[in-house]
Amino acid sequence: MKILREAKLCLLVVLGAATQLVPFSSDGPVKWLLFVGEFHPLFVHFPLGLWAATVLILWVGFRSPALVIEPWLRGGTVASFWSGILAFLTGLVLYLSGTYGDEILLHMYAAWVFLLSLFIFEYVLEKGVGMKKMGWLALAVSGVLGYAGHLGGVITHGDFLESLPWEVQAAVETPVKGTVLPEHEDSRSVFEAAVYPILDDKCLLCHADRRARAGLTMTTESAILKGGVSGAAILAGEAEASMMIQRIQLPEEDPLHMPMTEPFVTPDEEAFLIWWINEGLNKKVYEIPVQFASFIEPMTE
Repeated sequence: MKILREAKLCLLVVLGAATQLVPFSSDGPVKWLLFVGEFHPLFVHFPLGLWAATVLILWVGFRSPALVIEPWLRGGTVASFWSGILAFLTGLVLYLSGTYGDEILLHMYAAWVFLLSLFIFEYVLEKGVGMKKMGWLALAVSGVLGYAGHLGGVITHGDFLESLPWEVQAAVETPVKGTVLPEHEDSRSVFEAAVYPILDDKCLLCHADRRARAGLTMTTESAILKGGVSGAAILAGEAEASMMIQRIQLPEEDPLHMPMTEPFVTPDEEAFLIWWINEGLNKKVYEIPVQFASFIEPMTE
């Protein structure tokens, strides 16, 4: 048992060090990393369910002190630990693929702390301490798991706190930055009036400030020109050489096609984005050619 415990501790140290690795930037490894990383949503549910079952066993032990629950507790803890290792590894692979921004690091750190807390829980369990202490320790482990899960949910679905009624109302009442009143001349930029709405619909689920996959934020022209871990997303005046257009033009089944899921960029939207990269950067909305006028979003008060 001592050798196995030391091996687990060494594994945790190695995994903690692996979080400091730099994501790949070349497409070859990224394709395989993305393939392996696709299993993360599957594996991440196992430690959640197994640890919940372990806590339930502990609760039963509190209710029925005569029951012998230690073997079940140990089995549940071990199963939670090794399934957590699989979830951590597949999440680490996603990080190394460069398809997420730096916010995934905090999620990985919290997941690593969860694994460490399981290691401590198992060690304390073997020492035979009282049920009350085990209950408090299980509560701490559950708190770490909940925090790690929350961080993962923010990456995938955004912060649920933003959907609170008063937050939604505040967002509605906040004026949209950069817009003008209807009675004034429309002096918006092409990006603000026509490009941003397309990106908001097709790209910002993965490339907003809080979910900047591959370190790429697409909420402003300057951020897109700056790019992410793979370099600039667009090259001014060179649409066909721009990675953004190249990814859009890949076959939909290609793992590097952007966006990864529907709704995809339509041919008309692609043509407009090509014009914008070639000719429309830093231009005003009234300079948009008439064939692309339908992409102009009405001004809001």
